Amino acid sequence: MILKKNILIFIFSLLLLLPIFPDHVLSQTSIKVGALIPFTDRWGDSGRECAKGMLDAGKWLNQKGGIYGRKLEILVIDDNSQVTEMMAAYRKLNEADRIIIFYAYSIETAEALMPHIHFYRIPTFVSSLPSHLANPSKYPYIFSITPTLQDLSKIGMKFLSENSGIKVRKPKIVFIGTADPLGKSFLEETKEYAYKIGLDIGPDLWIPELSPSKSISFSLSALNQYNPDFAYLSLTSRETSLLLQEAKATGLKTKWIGNPRAFDENLLSFEGVYSVQPVSPFGEDIPGMADIKEAHRRWHPYDSHTVSYVEGWATVQVMAEAIGRSLPEQTLSRERVKGAFEGFKDYVLGGLVPPLTITAKDHRPSVESRIFMVKDGKLSRHTSFISVGR
Repeated sequence: MILKKNILIFIFSLLLLLPIFPDHVLSQTSIKVGALIPFTDRWGDSGRECAKGMLDAGKWLNQKGGIYGRKLEILVIDDNSQVTEMMAAYRKLNEADRIIIFYAYSIETAEALMPHIHFYRIPTFVSSLPSHLANPSKYPYIFSITPTLQDLSKIGMKFLSENSGIKVRKPKIVFIGTADPLGKSFLEETKEYAYKIGLDIGPDLWIPELSPSKSISFSLSALNQYNPDFAYLSLTSRETSLLLQEAKATGLKTKWIGNPRAFDENLLSFEGVYSVQPVSPFGEDIPGMADIKEAHRRWHPYDSHTVSYVEGWATVQVMAEAIGRSLPEQTLSRERVKGAFEGFKDYVLGGLVPPLTITAKDHRPSVESRIFMVKDGKLSRHTSFISVGR
């Protein structure tokens, strides 16, 4: 009886201690990743594709045995940009689900939750990373699988400077976007870089709403006055499609180059459009696409997807790799996972994204990207990887 009583006291004491060490009591039956991803509004199209890619990647991983035998759960919640609902969703993921990694598709959501991310020390991935968030001295828990918006735009400028075909004067370029953090965060430093490498910078053009034909027409009128050789687009692919349709009717000779969000399979009818695109298009003939193709053959052979689907799949692969590097130890903690991310060196995903190198001093995963273009109704690789260096 005394022995039985002592055992019960010991178990009861352990139960009392559990809330004190939340980082070391994450679920032992499954490993959970939480994601806030928009399904509607501006980013709804790409957000839904990204979510499908993440869920399919988790399913594929689990059917292959999980991570050291443990199941990976991807918990996706619609991010409707409403502060109260966003906070409630985050609290559920963090406190009730006890996620090991958090994913925020939206920059605005990530920045709004930053104090909570740092307080709970939760490794967090952001889909598109402004350069200031890649500074680990200020934002030690923020990561991404693609280069920062600034590095991507510089890669675009480098490509245009070296391949414009214009010899008698400086090539002229304008930047077209929306007046939000995604559209503006990279701009000043990129324009300075573009000027130094021999480009002539025209006036910025802002489109304030999603599908206002008046504002697009106004932007095209201003574009016509400057008559640039190139326009760099920081829009959604739907907005880009609307703009290009309007531009086609005006007879503009400007050549278009989009950032990764502006360019995906929705633009297949616009021949000759370029993009700085670090993520492989869906179905590209590269080694990393083999599992994606096989998963589709088994589960939904007639589905077709966009670049954002591939990004979601690749993101889960990177997360799973870091978790796997942390699991051989007795305890799985957020700090161990963070340290695993910072140990990535030339980690490859078969070409789905550029090789990843992340350190404790630089959370930029890469500083290189390929240039794609629409050719013969397909997203075609136009260059090999172009780097702007660290």
